[in-house]
Amino acid sequence: MGAMNATSRVSPGSDLAGRLRRAAAGLLDAWLPASCIVCDRPRGDRLCDDCETALPGVRAARCPRCGLVVPGPGDAAPARCAACDDDPPAFAATVVLADYAAPLDRLVHALKFGRDASLARPLGHALARRLAVGWRDFPPPLVTAIPLSTARLAERGFNQSLEIARALARARRLPLDHRLLVRTRSGAPAATLHAAERRSALAGAFATPRPLPGCAVIVVDDVMTTGATLRAAAEALRDAGAGRVINCVVARTAQTDASRDRQRRPGPS
Repeated sequence: MGAMNATSRVSPGSDLAGRLRRAAAGLLDAWLPASCIVCDRPRGDRLCDDCETALPGVRAARCPRCGLVVPGPGDAAPARCAACDDDPPAFAATVVLADYAAPLDRLVHALKFGRDASLARPLGHALARRLAVGWRDFPPPLVTAIPLSTARLAERGFNQSLEIARALARARRLPLDHRLLVRTRSGAPAATLHAAERRSALAGAFATPRPLPGCAVIVVDDVMTTGATLRAAAEALRDAGAGRVINCVVARTAQTDASRDRQRRPGPS
């Protein structure tokens, strides 16, 4: 419990910086003419229909469990991929906006590393539109996000996945609980590990501070590559009693990218 509290604690300065960024993004949306974040044409929600439907992989058939693109016969529902059949993850489904490719990769990069928090709202709204129209769950599913490590949150000033989750939850009128997942420890940088090592390094990296008997939970993340982070998060939620865990990710790496990542050997961070 001590380790969990230590790694989940956020400094007042980091929390204030996140609040200020959200406030600034809200003021810009309120006072400046809104334009599409891709083509720059006027658009109230900041992602026009033409650009959203043209995103790479937005209409692709995907494994319903992990979101990887899979071959699909015509309009038939896609089958699960071989990896999910061989080793089913703890999450039940993955909702994907589009592939991690231009222009979406540049938008995610600008949000994360350019610290442009205003991009979270249109991306969250677009992701919300990918969700099913109705929910059979009652009470409705809880929305949460993959938490950053304390050091990364202090460096960045806000959690980009949480900001996307806020927009999604508001758009779908779903309850948001940003404390539903906490990091028990920080892992090695993902770029230095291939898939098997990522999964091993992230085992037990998350915890849930309260029981969730039978709850449905939506976990939001910006990019899904090997799925190791979301798998570890789902395992923690299921251990706490959650009945169903659904991933919602802005971008999913393509099959070729994931295969290349699995073959990559560790290197310097």
